[in-house]
Order: sequence, then structure tokens, then C-alpha cells
Amino acid sequence: MCKKKVIIIGAGLAGLSTGCYLQMNGFDTEIFEAHNQPGGCITSWKRKNYLIDGSIHGLVGSSPSHPMYKIWNEIVDMNELQFYDSPVIRGIICKNGKTFFEYSNLDKLQEYMEEISPEDKKVIGNFINAIRKLQKYKMFDMIAKKPMEFFRFIDYLKMLKLLPALSLMKKWQKTTAHEFSSKFKNPFLKEAVGSFDDPILFEMLVLSEMDQKRSGYPLGGSLNFSKKIEERYLELGGIIHYNSRVSKINTQSDPETHVDKAIGITLESGVQYTADLIISAADGYTTLFNMLQGKYLTKNLRKLYDEKDLNTSRFLAFIGINKTLNNFPAHMRINLEKPYELADGSKHKHLDIRLFHIDPSSAPEGKTLMEISLKTKNFDFWSDLRKKDRKGYRELKNKICNELIEIVSHRIDAIKNSIDMVDISTPATIFRYTSNWQGSIQGWANENLFKMKKVEKELPNLCNFFMVGHWVQPGGGVPMVFLSGRTLVQIICKRAKKPFKTHK
Repeated sequence: MCKKKVIIIGAGLAGLSTGCYLQMNGFDTEIFEAHNQPGGCITSWKRKNYLIDGSIHGLVGSSPSHPMYKIWNEIVDMNELQFYDSPVIRGIICKNGKTFFEYSNLDKLQEYMEEISPEDKKVIGNFINAIRKLQKYKMFDMIAKKPMEFFRFIDYLKMLKLLPALSLMKKWQKTTAHEFSSKFKNPFLKEAVGSFDDPILFEMLVLSEMDQKRSGYPLGGSLNFSKKIEERYLELGGIIHYNSRVSKINTQSDPETHVDKAIGITLESGVQYTADLIISAADGYTTLFNMLQGKYLTKNLRKLYDEKDLNTSRFLAFIGINKTLNNFPAHMRINLEKPYELADGSKHKHLDIRLFHIDPSSAPEGKTLMEISLKTKNFDFWSDLRKKDRKGYRELKNKICNELIEIVSHRIDAIKNSIDMVDISTPATIFRYTSNWQGSIQGWANENLFKMKKVEKELPNLCNFFMVGHWVQPGGGVPMVFLSGRTLVQIICKRAKKPFKTHK
């Protein structure tokens, strides 16, 4: 009996995950990747002996106590990876120069905050208790055990016990950091808490995992993690074609049923390949509007892409510093006296800093890699400037980087005269290397987690075609993108009346 042939577009995490599980379940797969290496957004690169990593901050499921750990272990030997669990989520440097330490340990954080402001004890207690409730409900366990696509009535009944948790999440999802900070009387705590991420639920979810040491940073960088999955895929017999950008998904019409079917792909080079199933783990917009020429859009998809409610892109400045900065937290947020206006018009009340002194592979001995990050949704500014004025684009990047270094040096004075490497990424860079629409780093905006309709993995009037990844998995993030591939293979196996296997 011939094995079904499957073509996967994209060797990011979703594509590699899909490929691994298909190979385990008796399918022949080939992945076509535009870049020369795996990982997509989950990547790292070298500059002057510095290993630059603008990707994974913490891998949910890094500890055996998390249900995701077992799933990661289906593909990657987690014992081969080392993780760093930071004792401080971030140090928030307030406008007066004083630093608020957002400890990962909830007991320590509560004690620290109450010591700063005994008069805010009730507000602090309510916040910490809400996080502990989220931990108690173990939301991820049910997602990991069974995808919602396979839920039966009994599974929905089991979900009823999670209703209090969902209610709690919706409450905090509607609360901004500024709104929450207004409950505090102490000015220092008010400013520090007002600098938490929006909505406050996201801060709570991070604290929930970090407190349990289940979201560690993978030492060796994000590309190292992606390569582990690539290695497993190749061991399973999969094939990857690098430097192979797909320009079109080929379809064939059936005049009797009036339903088209996907039959293969055409590369930019003009070479064509055929398969029984086509799965796109590539950018959503590129897939739907370019590869499929906008032919199979649902009303929901057209609305989503018209509204462009996307996750942010980034302006990233990576600085190599000829000093160790081990006395500073690995993550910092510097609150600014006045907002910094990026050239694209976006305004920023703070700068986000990462120091990679926690990872020996990030810099030569005695040196430190620093990342300065600014969020922006103004992709067109960067894309247009790069196309029309490459020299002006480079000059602007350097000008902004110098301004950011000047601002940071007021709080970390050791850096200014110790810089020996600079590497700058803009939203145009992110798009160029990943093809992610508008340079978005995680697809749709995380704020849509509770309000967004389900995004279709399949399209009407087109059979033998599926999509995976963060464009069909609102909320994004490394685990959800990986699980989207696993879930799709479960669906494919069920339709083929095959048991789903997680080993070979």
C-alpha cells in the first residue's frame, strides 16, 4: 500500500512539528523552506562572536511538572537541553532611578511588595491569590491531553470545572496595567505596576509559570532548539528543501462536484512538485492571497485580514558590550521621563532590555550581549523606507540605535564606551527573513484570545489543503504553534482511520 505524500510549506516550528508527527504516523513528507535554515521566528544568528537571539524568552513546558514537557519529549530529548529559571522576571527602573524587582517566586514577590507598601497589602494579596488560583486550575492540562476538535459532550462537562478560571481570566484580561496600578497608594508601586504588560492577565500567566519554574530560557539560543526538532524530523525520514520559496499552491477543479483540490506547489524557480496533501505552515497572508490568489477566502478570513488586528512587530538593537554586567537582572524595563518617539511615529513610555549574561554561548568570555526592544505596528514606514532609500534606512537605524544607547547609559553607565558590536533589526528585517505579514512576530494580537472567532484550518471548496501555525492559532507563542501541528496530524489520522502515534 502506497504511503500518502504530503508537502509542507515552511520549516518553522509549526511545519517541523507537523512533519515529525506525520512521519511518525506513516506519511511521506517533504518541507519546502524559503530560508537556508529551520526555525522561522525561532532563530539566532552570529555577529562578531556574539550569538544574537531575539526569540524565545521562556519555553513553557521546560520542567517535567508541566504537561507540555511530555509533549516536547515526543520530539526532543529534553534532557539534552539546559534551561535557566530567572529569579527575577524583570527589574523595572522607575523614573527616580529606583529599581522594582519583579521576583518570579510569588511568596518572595508578595513579601517584597508588602514590605515596600504595607498600606497596599490587600491589593497585593488579591493579585497574588488570583495567580495562585490560575495555577490551581491547571488550564494547560486539558489542552495538552486532547485538542478541542476531538471534544465530546463529556469533555465539555469536564470543562465546567474550569469556568471559575475562565471567569477570572476574562476579568483580568479586561484590566490594563494602568487601571490596576490606580488601586495602589504607594507612588513607587503605582509606577512599577503601571509598567507591567497589558492586559494584566498576561503578566499573571507569566508569573504563574515562572513561580513554578516551568518556563525557562533554553541555553544555547532559539536556533539550537529549532535545530533539535529539525534533527528529529530528518531522523524520522523527512526531507527539507532549503532556499526553496513557494510561489503558488497548485489546484485542480472537479467539474462534477465544483470543489477544487490542492495537488502540488510551484517554486519561484518554476519547479513543480505534487502531493496528496498540501499543508501551509507559512505566513497566513502570503498563503491565502499570494499562493492561493485569494480564491478561497471565507467571510471571517476576509474580515480578519481587512482589520489587521495583529501582534506587534519590533525594532531591535543588539549591543555587544566589552564588560560583564552580572549585577543587573537579565530582563529590565526602563521607564522614561518623557516618551521616546520612534521615527515611525510610535511612542514609547519605556524601553525593554535583555541581558544575556545568563547564557555563556551568547558572548565571548568577559563580554555581554544586550538587546533593546521597542514594539511597533508601523510596518509600512520601515518597508517603504528600505525599498526607496536603502542608505537613508541604514542611517536611520544607526541614529535610533545611538539614541537608545544614550538613554540606557544613563541607567547602566558601564555600557557607553564599551561597545564592540551593533546589530539592528526592524519590522522590515523580520518580514524579510520570515515573510510574516506586517512583520508581526506572533500573528494575531494576543488581546483577541477571548473574542476572536475560530480561524479556519481548512478552506471551503478546496480539499486536501490545511494551514497550521500562529495564523490559525490565536494567542501564538511557541507551545501553541507547536501544538497546532500536532493537532492537525491527529485530525488527518482520524480521517484516515489510523491510530495517532507519538513515536516511531
